[in-house]
Amino acid sequence: MKTAKIICFDVDGTLTDIKSSWLVITESLGCSVDEILSFYGGAMAGKIPFAEGEKRVADIFRSSGKATKEFIERIFEKEPLKPEAVGTAEFLKKQGYGIWLVSGSVDVHVQSVAKHIGAAGFYAHASLEFDERGVLSKINYGSDQNPWKAEVVQKIAQDNDIPATDIIFVGDGENDIDAFKLTGRGIAVYPYDERLEKIAWKTIRSLSEIRDVI
Repeated sequence: MKTAKIICFDVDGTLTDIKSSWLVITESLGCSVDEILSFYGGAMAGKIPFAEGEKRVADIFRSSGKATKEFIERIFEKEPLKPEAVGTAEFLKKQGYGIWLVSGSVDVHVQSVAKHIGAAGFYAHASLEFDERGVLSKINYGSDQNPWKAEVVQKIAQDNDIPATDIIFVGDGENDIDAFKLTGRGIAVYPYDERLEKIAWKTIRSLSEIRDVI
């Protein structure tokens, strides 16, 4: 359903206290965080292709014997949102806002958060594929979240026949910079990146403060 009032949220660090859904998965499967980070760092540095890094991480996860869709979904069902997340979402919906999640996190996690807050929809930069037995078969990640988030916001704007500058984007870090620049209406919440705070339309210290600044 189209709406003239849209607010987009980053997820990790914004609606949840999770800093990295990948580390949550890694630790829950009992795999080595250092090993996963080494592959990620190698891919980011161009030492190995991203596709190779994705394959190696999927192999490590499968080696745990627990990398199933059911198990990974349960991991994130147990992860709490920030205390004020649901109440803030309910307030915004009553004000007529359509809520979209635009996250660099993994789709299983983003979908869970979207369900809990009643979002109109979501986009996740990373995704997991499972075989017919429900076992993890492939990881899709990609390298640069910043332009991707801006592209998604532009798509949401076009789908709702509004300019991107009418969309509010709420985020906390460097991967939200391009979306902030595109909309000109970025709300930095608990920001950990000075660059984001400098270009923010508003800066708040709690999600509940959104109702006072929009």
